[in-house]
Amino acid sequence: MNKLFSLILCVSMVTLANGQDLARRIPSDAFAVVNIQTAHFFDLMGVEDFNQSAIGSMLLEKARSAGFSSVNSVADFGLDLNRTSYFYTVLTDSTKHYNFLVPIADATVFEQQFIRDEEVEEKDGFRSFVKVIDEDTTIFAWDSGTLSVTSTALVDGYFEQSEVADRYGIRNYNYYDYYDEAAADTVSAVDYDDYGYYDSTAVAVAVAPDYDDYDDVDVDTAEAFDEGDKYDDSMFLPPPALDSTAMSFPVPVDAAADSAWSEDTVYELSAPPAVEYDSADYDDGNPYDEYYAADEQIKKGLATQWSRAFTANLFNQAPAESILSNASYVSSIQDDALITAWLSNFESAYLAWLPELMLSGSTGSLFSHYGSLRAGLYANDAGFRLSTDLEIAPQLAKSYKRIYGRKINRKFLNYLNSEEAIGWFAFAMDTKAYLEELPSIMKDTYGGLLGQHEQEITLAADVVSLLLDETAIANVAKGDALFILNGITEEEVPYIDYEYDDNYDYKEVEKTKMETIPDFLLMFSSDDSKLYDQVTNYIYQKGLVSEMDGIFSVEESDLPFGLYFTRRDGIIFLGTSSEQLHDIAANRYRGKISRAHRNLIRKNKVAGLLSAKKLATEIPTEELQSLNRYIAFHKLFGSMGDFYFQSKGITGTHITGDFVAETPAEFDNAVQYFFALVDYAMQDQ
Repeated sequence: MNKLFSLILCVSMVTLANGQDLARRIPSDAFAVVNIQTAHFFDLMGVEDFNQSAIGSMLLEKARSAGFSSVNSVADFGLDLNRTSYFYTVLTDSTKHYNFLVPIADATVFEQQFIRDEEVEEKDGFRSFVKVIDEDTTIFAWDSGTLSVTSTALVDGYFEQSEVADRYGIRNYNYYDYYDEAAADTVSAVDYDDYGYYDSTAVAVAVAPDYDDYDDVDVDTAEAFDEGDKYDDSMFLPPPALDSTAMSFPVPVDAAADSAWSEDTVYELSAPPAVEYDSADYDDGNPYDEYYAADEQIKKGLATQWSRAFTANLFNQAPAESILSNASYVSSIQDDALITAWLSNFESAYLAWLPELMLSGSTGSLFSHYGSLRAGLYANDAGFRLSTDLEIAPQLAKSYKRIYGRKINRKFLNYLNSEEAIGWFAFAMDTKAYLEELPSIMKDTYGGLLGQHEQEITLAADVVSLLLDETAIANVAKGDALFILNGITEEEVPYIDYEYDDNYDYKEVEKTKMETIPDFLLMFSSDDSKLYDQVTNYIYQKGLVSEMDGIFSVEESDLPFGLYFTRRDGIIFLGTSSEQLHDIAANRYRGKISRAHRNLIRKNKVAGLLSAKKLATEIPTEELQSLNRYIAFHKLFGSMGDFYFQSKGITGTHITGDFVAETPAEFDNAVQYFFALVDYAMQDQ
């Protein structure tokens, strides 16, 4: 990518702000908007600290090597670090406009740095120059307070419409059109004789192989070909495909010889020797490349023209309504976020990037029930937090409320030991409600999308609803579960290898190898004890499991660890520790869950946690292979806090979720910790 454009992007990404003046230039119908809030970033990490960091030093070094000799700080680019930068997208039926808006603190300083050797145009109150980056036209334009970087892509499907293509002189010539036309001309020239065979003399088959090195053949007597014979390729239509050794093909089509052969007659002919050739000899005259290049030239001209118009409109004409009039977007803005992102709606997204769905005429309701998506990245003394909020239609929200109407089984919490567990994952849903809602969701979502199969989808959904006994299935698995990763160990496990003697006879040899073994426990609620007893009795009689004190052990498994299961108090347990399962069955096991973990599980429909510090102590040293790698791994992960995510499911008509990475106590905030990790990682290279 062009150095100048790369530098602009780097600076705009670190220009992370309170002012909303640039947002007034963004139209209300923008498809997606990203706010990069510089002021808050540099509140958490000073400009000088950033300059001295590995990332900042690399940025400044690249700037100086690109010719910006006077740049000694990110503040020297002339950009305003105390205001918000924006990236947004505007979609039309024919174009996708991508635009950066970056605030300028000092236009004179900015121009000294960025417009050297550029052909700058000045008109209508702004200045601009054009760069071709990765074969795409990018327009850099600015006035006294704003830098705009615009790139425009065309929607291919729009120009494939015949009336649009005719309007702009686009041919849309397909590579295979040439051959299809040639084939049509060939078929129209074929004559048939009285016996219904092709009269190949009426057609010259350009692709027929040329066997000039073979002797003539007596067609009238239809004698078998001997190796070295020659045949007239007009006798056969189409010509036979060559095999690597010999090929067989049916009889000649010459009517005069018809009485001399039957349909069972086969002639043998060895394949001709390979011939070296020059690709120029195979120039078939297909004009595709020429037409394609001409079409692309027209499209690039249109993209540049429309991109220039978009830029001029940005500086000279304020939108009738800016994005600040869009309530959904405004609600996504958070002053304490580093970055906020807003997407207008999912349906526009998949139709924009998968236009063939729209062209098919059947888009279904795959995403039509989903509205805007809002996301924010936050950083404070507690850590990083990524929060998301997805708006959904009321009818879908009603279904989801039923599906996520269950709370997790409280008894699960008795088997989680917060001090020892590396991580865990919990979710709670209502199996019965899910199965009852599934048919209508299938019909509504996929029926229209698959177009010609809509009736089949509807029928399948009705059959599923008819066959399923939702209540019975829900008794087997109620819909809540808790998975606990208790540890990771390294064990020596046996395996079968083969050794060969000098006569290539082999014998089986049992060897051992080291395997990394997870120690986990999975539990889910089940009220159907009768079915459990029937299943376990059946697989026990088949020898698939063994049993001791109500604990079943899976036999003849290819897994490198043992697998055990049991049922107690309406819960089915599956785990890798025989000792733990026996303690659970005998009611001897007692977990020790922290209040924070208890609240995280009980107050959410989906939640999970991973302790990076505990994981660092559990990874076997042999996996790290060297002392340096061991030290680096523990330096990077040994001081980290917990990673966790949570979702309360449906709140009104919104699905919300959070991902959190906790900051170690020795750092003031998450940004400083992140840059410290990057500094260490880059020093270790």
